[in-house]
Amino acid sequence: MEKIQWLKLYHYKEQLGNLVDKYEVRHFVESKIGASYLNPIIGIYNSVEDIDFENLPNQFVIKGTHGSGYNCIVNDKSKVNQNKLEHKLASFLKANYFNENREYIYKNVAPRLLVEEYISEFDSSQLIDYKFYTVHGVPKYVLVKVIENGKDKKCFYDLNWNKIYPDVISSDFLQTDISRPSNFNEMLEVVKKLSSDFIFVRVDLYSLQHKIIFGELTFFPTAGVKRFKIECFNKELGDTITLPL
Repeated sequence: MEKIQWLKLYHYKEQLGNLVDKYEVRHFVESKIGASYLNPIIGIYNSVEDIDFENLPNQFVIKGTHGSGYNCIVNDKSKVNQNKLEHKLASFLKANYFNENREYIYKNVAPRLLVEEYISEFDSSQLIDYKFYTVHGVPKYVLVKVIENGKDKKCFYDLNWNKIYPDVISSDFLQTDISRPSNFNEMLEVVKKLSSDFIFVRVDLYSLQHKIIFGELTFFPTAGVKRFKIECFNKELGDTITLPL
């Protein structure tokens, strides 16, 4: 946690904002692993007024490019209150994610709205989010996150797909066993390529119908202010991070 705070304050700075910009990072991903791992987009917009909602498909996803949690999933446009949606999107554009936790990498990211193609799993309990923790380009563990009975549940697996239990079982621990993805080896290769330039980064992926889709790069999970519930991870991963002189 302390080393992630150091990286947040002194290493991953404003000049790397393209890596957390939901649109600009696509160029980085394409250069590293190819465009086939990217979810197709419909458009990128500087303001709500620029979006022609009439010409959008019946299903789509809108993301604020400049932070985390700025998401709207539309699975039936005919049932959406457009005024409320536009108000919510406008609130996204007014926010500076840097102010949340002083993550300088976000400070100068231009607020825009990215419209992506809708994938049915994004709006269902079938979606599994695979979050790979990497140190110096080496995957260490994968956090698996799902929605179970309407609540977020998660657990860690090692790279041999053994579930790792926390010291204390909390209410958000995923008791259900998740099968190892059939394309797990490919996922590892993707993660290695995307993380090769960084001291620490979490690479988030989806595997939908055996196809890998890039999610995002996360440099400061929980903004670096929460310890792992698996206590041994705090020292194990911390010891493997070598900070620059």
